[in-house]
Amino acid sequence: MRLALCGNVFPADGPEDVLAALRGPVVQWGAGLQAAGLRAPYGFGLHVSARAAEHYTASAEARAELQQAMTHAQVQCWTANAFPFGDFHAAKVKEAAFLPDWTSSERLRFTLQVAQLLAALAPDDGSPLSISTCPLGYGKSAREDAVAHVHLRQTADALQQLSDRHQRAFILSIEPEPDGGFERVADLAQWLAAHFDVAHRAHLGICFDLCHAAVVGESVAEILSTVQETGVPIGKVQISSALAIPSAHSASTLAFLQRLTDDPYLHQVRGLDGSGQPFAATDVPLLLERPDASQCTDMRIHCHVPVSLSDFPDGLRGTPWREAVQACMDAGISDFELETYTLPVLPPELLEAQGTVGTMVAESLACFSSLRLDTPQG
Repeated sequence: MRLALCGNVFPADGPEDVLAALRGPVVQWGAGLQAAGLRAPYGFGLHVSARAAEHYTASAEARAELQQAMTHAQVQCWTANAFPFGDFHAAKVKEAAFLPDWTSSERLRFTLQVAQLLAALAPDDGSPLSISTCPLGYGKSAREDAVAHVHLRQTADALQQLSDRHQRAFILSIEPEPDGGFERVADLAQWLAAHFDVAHRAHLGICFDLCHAAVVGESVAEILSTVQETGVPIGKVQISSALAIPSAHSASTLAFLQRLTDDPYLHQVRGLDGSGQPFAATDVPLLLERPDASQCTDMRIHCHVPVSLSDFPDGLRGTPWREAVQACMDAGISDFELETYTLPVLPPELLEAQGTVGTMVAESLACFSSLRLDTPQG
């Protein structure tokens, strides 16, 4: 079993941001794990913007500086998050997180640069490497575009060359998300099986985000059954929890949700309306505009909340994740990544008492325990 902390919780727009994260909060996070008795090195999911990826792939000196920072922080990279292309910590991100999509040659170039960088930084142990990416685009148009199909085949061919050169597996892990080109893992697996041959599918797989699956109501049993039937690989599972409002709620709950409208991210919503019928909203403001908003129930909101907590103020909860992790382990999946990128912008009452870094430590310890990786030093 392997567990990484996804680096998209930190700014990574430029190389200076990447180094600042590694030399600051990542070191502090590692110190928290060490204090809890966990041995270094710790898994870290590489996250760089297109601008930073360009810098690091162009300069051996810059890569050496990055590797040195990783060594000092006692982290190793075997996975990368190449979903966001630009500044994922800008004041407003929203649906721009999907752009450029897979119809663009910019997305292709960026993804291959991240793969090359990951190959250069990963420990030389022959283990598989994975790169997560957007679900082809926002909305259904990108999945239906022939250019996107060509770009995915070109990526698979390039990853095969990297695999041959480095004697290890490389997989592009497409990540379904509410309102994305693919919302459900099962749909993506069936689409990949129908549109790509076996050789390409060896390098085209799935990033299974537990928060996203919870929002759209996709069960882990359905997911694992479909990927087994299609033979499409799961490159990694992202351990994450969605914000949930299971039952009747008060005006204070809606007032709390109003605070989410000020952060940079899309918070897609699924639930039951006042008459008990399923509804969807592309973002929290559209939920709050509904005349029956106070009567909606079984709501799951695409807002990643700490996996170390389950109950929050005003009747809010986190969706469960431990059973899904166990089912994935039972299915033979071994690569996991903790992804709560929202930590820097969440209201303080949604965090652990120790703040952002303390919350990352608590989340990591919860994941280590579930994966049975909590081996003490000594």
